[in-house]
Amino acid sequence: MLGELLPRLKLTSARTHLTVAEHANTGAGSIPLTLDTAHRHGAFADGDLVLMAAFGGGMSTGATLVRWDANRS
Repeated sequence: MLGELLPRLKLTSARTHLTVAEHANTGAGSIPLTLDTAHRHGAFADGDLVLMAAFGGGMSTGATLVRWDANRS
């Protein structure tokens, strides 16, 4: 399902970082957990745009777009 989302949004060069297979459903902790995991694996370069998005029960959603600053990580 997520594999179909990026081309539809014309984000073909985007990379996704998923942690559900390793950590199961972490609810409110999913974004910080995945952000930390991706950062520890060297996924971000200075100046990268990072879109953090999550959805949960009851149709709750949240998203933010930030520019990665390696000096502040």
